[in-house]
Amino acid sequence: MTSQAAIDLGTGDAESAADVVVLGTGPAGMAAVASAAAEGVEVVAVEALGEIGGNCVWSTGYLAFVGSAMQADQGIEDDVETFVRDAGRMVEAAAEEYGVTWDEDLVRLFAQESAETCRILTDRGVRFSRFIPRPRQHSIDRMAAVVDPWMFQRAFQPDFELPNVRTFFRTTARRLVTDGEGRVTGVVVRQADGRTVTITARRGVVLATGGYQANPLLRQRFQPRFLAEGPYLGVDTCRGDGHLMGQAVGGDLINMTHVPPLVIVSSSLVEDAIAVNSEGVRFADEAGPYEERVARLLAQPGRRGWYVFDSVVAEEKAALIEQMPQPAVSAPSLEALAGEIGVPADALDRTVREWNAFLDGGRSRDPLTGRVVMPPGRRTASTPPFTAIPMVIGVNFVSGGFRVTQRLQVLDVFGMPIGGLFAAGDCLGGLSATADLGGTRISGGFTLGRLAGRAAASGVDDTAGRGGVQGAFLPSRLGARIALVHLGAHES
Repeated sequence: MTSQAAIDLGTGDAESAADVVVLGTGPAGMAAVASAAAEGVEVVAVEALGEIGGNCVWSTGYLAFVGSAMQADQGIEDDVETFVRDAGRMVEAAAEEYGVTWDEDLVRLFAQESAETCRILTDRGVRFSRFIPRPRQHSIDRMAAVVDPWMFQRAFQPDFELPNVRTFFRTTARRLVTDGEGRVTGVVVRQADGRTVTITARRGVVLATGGYQANPLLRQRFQPRFLAEGPYLGVDTCRGDGHLMGQAVGGDLINMTHVPPLVIVSSSLVEDAIAVNSEGVRFADEAGPYEERVARLLAQPGRRGWYVFDSVVAEEKAALIEQMPQPAVSAPSLEALAGEIGVPADALDRTVREWNAFLDGGRSRDPLTGRVVMPPGRRTASTPPFTAIPMVIGVNFVSGGFRVTQRLQVLDVFGMPIGGLFAAGDCLGGLSATADLGGTRISGGFTLGRLAGRAAASGVDDTAGRGGVQGAFLPSRLGARIALVHLGAHES
């Protein structure tokens, strides 16, 4: 938990002012706050939750970096154009099922800046343990696993305690404020006790409110109802606040239909688990492409499957197991577990023994499924009791968001920048379409959030669509303040 308390503005409506308002404090918001505050301006913050971090602190913590020091240390050569080609393949595959638009220039910008993000995170104390191989997505090892996702919060907490940063917690952004020419000049927020605050942004507002996966009613506009009502694993404040507010002032949303279903499970848990069907046998690469996992599960008898692992994993990943849509089942032996979940005991025992023998054998690729992501240390599933979790199809992330310029300024439907409005993280549409690569969601938030915060703090607006670089400095004053606003769910 953060140590800073929510600001008390007294009774009734209130007003505040700042140079920049950053909405949300997930990866993009944390990075935007840090980079804006580093420009020497003052910060005010608002967040729907009671702490910073958003979904990333609860995630597996996989981040992709291009040309990073971590790659160089292991003799791995990588470059921007290779990454762009990998991303393009993922977008082309997604375009077979969804309406997808990617911003190749934005993807290239992320790739160019991602190594600096790796350096910044490392300098702030974030540690990465290993590369996670995904050869069917990343042609080069570049997806790194963080030692502990809560390191992200600890890395950026000092920025929220700077004298030029103030924070509103448990506060919801309601709408953006514009002037007579359509320029965004602030935001109206509501605190948990119902008090309304209007915060004037003298330089700009950064939308970093996350996605809309926790809002089934909004998802129904872009998905069939049965998919929109599927379970979601993550914080419940990803309700599309920034998407709706930005759209209300003319922002151009893309990729809103790209809400890929997946089998709900943390990738960290998948590393240690095998998936079996009602016949007690494995049927898919448990750590393979998301869409392939879904297709393989739907093809099983009764569309049923279970993740199976031992007590070592159950104890280590207890927090992740508690978040699963359906409860876990445990038993003192594999035979007893088979009885609990209704699969043949001899088949389940044989499946686990074969998996353990493969891990002990040291081969890098599973001959049955092609799996290449192994448990840490290749530890086997051998310590009773054993646990099984039903496999459930739901949603974890969405790809819809705003088109932006190269300075992360939101574009309207005519391709022109909206004055004073910037976006990053899951409020972006042009990079999120590459999410099936793996690792680009969190690292994309940190990378482009950093650039968005810096751009907003500069007080310079783009004057032409698609990344125009000319701009005029907006009126400001020395010692001005940035407002950072944390968002949450709209009232029903």
